[in-house]
Amino acid sequence: MTLLDRGALPESIHMGEQQAVLKLYRQRRHITEAVAALEPYGVSSLVRERLVTILDEHDGRELYRFNPRLMATHLQLPEREMLGILVMGLKEGIFTLNWEIQCPICQSIDFRPKHLHDLQTLHTCPVCHSIHTTDADEQVRITFSLDERLRKLEPNTDDPDFRARMDRRYGVVSGHRMLTLQTFRDLFPRETLPPSESLQIRRVAILFTDLTGSTALYSRRGDARAFDLVRQHFNLLFQLVDENNGVVVKTIGDAVMGAFTNPADALQAAIAMHRKLAILNQDLALPPEDHLILKVGIDVGPCICVTLNDRPDYFGITVNTAARVQATSTGNAIAITDALVNDRSVADTLRDCTWQRRDLLLKGLDAPVMVHYIFPNAIDNSAQRVEPT
Repeated sequence: MTLLDRGALPESIHMGEQQAVLKLYRQRRHITEAVAALEPYGVSSLVRERLVTILDEHDGRELYRFNPRLMATHLQLPEREMLGILVMGLKEGIFTLNWEIQCPICQSIDFRPKHLHDLQTLHTCPVCHSIHTTDADEQVRITFSLDERLRKLEPNTDDPDFRARMDRRYGVVSGHRMLTLQTFRDLFPRETLPPSESLQIRRVAILFTDLTGSTALYSRRGDARAFDLVRQHFNLLFQLVDENNGVVVKTIGDAVMGAFTNPADALQAAIAMHRKLAILNQDLALPPEDHLILKVGIDVGPCICVTLNDRPDYFGITVNTAARVQATSTGNAIAITDALVNDRSVADTLRDCTWQRRDLLLKGLDAPVMVHYIFPNAIDNSAQRVEPT
């Protein structure tokens, strides 16, 4: 006799089974309705359908404090796109975000922080009571959980051994990666550190850009027409920073400051900026004197992340060096330091470029800095000579 042979089963079992089926139906409906809220963000119907199935049917251990890379594998999505969808889901009440701190001494994980503003410069481990600097690259990590209003997860869901296996398999997503996700900054602008606190950043690529001759451009074109060109340049740069896994930290006049966890992404973004601006100049049929010419500088190294003007910002020698290096370019060149040139992640990209280099004493820095001027092959090198400073 099978469960489908309902006539042979007691009525109490029939009712219990019906209630269970009804409960599952309601759960599926609630999850489907919640995930539908992702459509206005541009999430495809195929991804939404797959996500509904995962949230409704998968092992609860994969939905509680789960590694974003595990979900990316299930949905067959790049990490950046997956993180964006999770942040959108966070905004729509589908997921909750967990900021976790792993002690560098005993390796235990502190689950107490609920928001970015719960993090402090110094962290005390609740297990071994050691005190250490809060490192956004190595100690702070992020996970997500399915909101319990959509599905009540099984009692065995909180499984540290399972999470540890997933982390070993896929690698953790650092808290710093979330800080360099443009979608997170756009949707949660109030998610910041306390004003008096900071996070240690072991390694970040800082990119600065500036337009050459913008003052003369305003003089020739007038404020309104010149600003329209500058606005289009901003829109293009913002898009390229995001597409290359970076975040726009801020704008300063006509300049843009961006941050990237992967140095190769910063260099690819800079190359794309030059190439796309050259295309924009052609599309707008601008005369040569009005061409939007970009100066770019990049440095890689440690710094600190703080809250300034109600948003995350970066400070330190790496930031200062990137800004000074950018100022040495006369345009149409990407000025980078030894730290970037020697990074393994950029080796393939540099093989496709030509460059010059000079040893310069930069303002505010005690020791000379070797500055490399990169000229992507797709750019007309006739206008890429770097004048002595």
